[in-house]
Amino acid sequence: MTEKSATRPLVVIADDEHLGRLLLSEAVAAAGLVPLDHADGASALNAAMESDVSMVLLDVEMPGMNGVEVCRRLRSIPRFDSVPIVMVTGQDDAQEIRLAFEAGATDFIRKPVNWTLLPYRLAYILRNAAQVRTIAERELQIRTLVEALPDRLWIVSADGEIEWSPQAGFNQADAQPGDSYEPHTAIAPPAQMPRVSEAIRATAADGLRRRLDYGESAGADQGGSYELRLSRREGGDVVVVRRDTSERTAAARHIERLAYFDALTDLPNRQGFLEAAERHIAEAGSNQGVALIYLDLNGFKRINDAFGHPVGDAVLRTVARKLSETVGGFPRANGQAILARFGGDEFVIVLRHAAARSMAIELAGECCASLQEPIAYEGLEFHAAPSIGIACYPDDGADLTTVLKHADTAMYQAKTGAAPAVAIYSPAMSSRLRDWFDLEARLRRAVLDDGLALQFQPKFRLADDRIVGVEALLRWCDGEFGEILPGQFVAIAEDSGLIIDLGAWVIRAACRQARAWADLGLAVPVAINVSGKELLHGDPAGLVESEARAAGIPTSLIEIEITESLLIKDSPTVRATLDRFRSLGCRIALDDFGTGYSSLAYITRFPPDRIKIDKTFVRHVDESPGDAAIANAILSLGASLDLVVTAEGVERSGQLEWLRRRGCQEVQGFLLARPMAARAVEERFLRAQLPAIPAAGRT
Repeated sequence: MTEKSATRPLVVIADDEHLGRLLLSEAVAAAGLVPLDHADGASALNAAMESDVSMVLLDVEMPGMNGVEVCRRLRSIPRFDSVPIVMVTGQDDAQEIRLAFEAGATDFIRKPVNWTLLPYRLAYILRNAAQVRTIAERELQIRTLVEALPDRLWIVSADGEIEWSPQAGFNQADAQPGDSYEPHTAIAPPAQMPRVSEAIRATAADGLRRRLDYGESAGADQGGSYELRLSRREGGDVVVVRRDTSERTAAARHIERLAYFDALTDLPNRQGFLEAAERHIAEAGSNQGVALIYLDLNGFKRINDAFGHPVGDAVLRTVARKLSETVGGFPRANGQAILARFGGDEFVIVLRHAAARSMAIELAGECCASLQEPIAYEGLEFHAAPSIGIACYPDDGADLTTVLKHADTAMYQAKTGAAPAVAIYSPAMSSRLRDWFDLEARLRRAVLDDGLALQFQPKFRLADDRIVGVEALLRWCDGEFGEILPGQFVAIAEDSGLIIDLGAWVIRAACRQARAWADLGLAVPVAINVSGKELLHGDPAGLVESEARAAGIPTSLIEIEITESLLIKDSPTVRATLDRFRSLGCRIALDDFGTGYSSLAYITRFPPDRIKIDKTFVRHVDESPGDAAIANAILSLGASLDLVVTAEGVERSGQLEWLRRRGCQEVQGFLLARPMAARAVEERFLRAQLPAIPAAGRT
């Protein structure tokens, strides 16, 4: 270990899968930490006990000692009380997660893992653990101080006369029968003494221990909050111990405030608002309604991005102050409207009234007016124009969740310009659902009428900079709506089950195009994407076989791209279909690799022919250590398993040169070629057969 790494926090990793350890180690390193990876629970336990570790990452399922047992043993050691122990699980098993938390787990990460966000999550967990330790240390200091202070103690007769007190230096041996040297108010102020006297008499009579709490803001000796504990002695008198609980009460109030109030604006936070709104709805009479006003600041993200969070925080504080003044000064609400910061730049107001809707509309207008003036901060001026949505209970929903969702829908309509700055929810705002059904019907007609089209994006081999195949991409241009984005109509097809018919159309069209290129003397491998529903509920392999036969091409010209999540499920149906593709000579590619649970288990169980590095990791691969680490891990995996690795989304020469230096075999992206019609592929690449990749730095 270098001197530099020795100053960074150590993280013990336990995972019996090599790739899992590799990717976790890369994520840990990307978070600025030092990974210590182990293949089993026992060695990880020993490493953690022998090192000054800052975090432990444990796979739940491991042969021998599993992650839960390692967690339980570490928690039995006092120095691991505050060390975050994070469980990594691939199961949606509530029982397994419950056992992990009972063993002392701090958190869990569910597979598939979002490797891009994992370094930030690990950093957050470490920061949170440090904050918890800081709070615990402060609580210990307070507790030590309180315990060091002497409690007041009295021995009191059954009728309430004080007989002895060590703090006053009164010696019981010198006392005469009936002596009482302190007044009753030494125990509690006059207002509390009836309760205290009754408790003393009851304790003297039945011998049961009792505790009384009281608070007093006046009196020379009674300010603050106190706790009295009473117990009977053998002689029948009562021991009364008074403890000053002011610090503890204040701490409880502070904790409660942290739980229910926003630290930045001092307004109720999301939790505080939700509980208040639930109370309003529960208490609303038959002639009352509850209105929710959902407010969002337009363009606030640009303020944070351009000037930083300190400036953004200052703007939010000013907005909160202006809204508080507006809500507090709104006379018709009679002080019953509650303003909260819901999160980010979102604020919510709840009010209950017989005329809740009209009041909400009026109050929302005043909120808009209060934010018309620009906000000045350090010589800059910011405009915080809001978009506001209003929904009411019970007219717009029978519960808080529904009403809040509809208020958010109305706010979104206002933000997109589909409604005024203050939008009142109406069922018409849910017309997007009707648009969805309309597009579904149009898509069905397009499939039947052959109204779809394929474009093709070439893939290039870096060894000789030449085209090695194309990926078929589906396009739809509707006669009325024009070009429909694939993300929109594919989602409709998935939801409606039309994806199987859509997939069949793509297979047929791809085979026909491969035939057309073959007629020109060009053998062009065509990759098509096959969805999970096609594999599970259709017969894509049979379609490829029949359509290739009909087109008169070898099935080996068709490459199948699937997502890795399909292999994780290890469905017998999926495996049988992939086996059939393999028997036909079709190559199998794992698309978007790295975005899911990239496990050696399923890759070795059914090895693909190629893996494609997802564009999210390629986007900043030459700039981001985290993305570079993941891409390196995937390239290493491909080399070790003799798989072709294709990088998607290459748009800059810096990305291309990074991939070339790291030994990536194939690339695909806008820098090289955008998706294009078949004829453009022929003219630009297939016929000419010239080097297809531009030199680094050229655009």
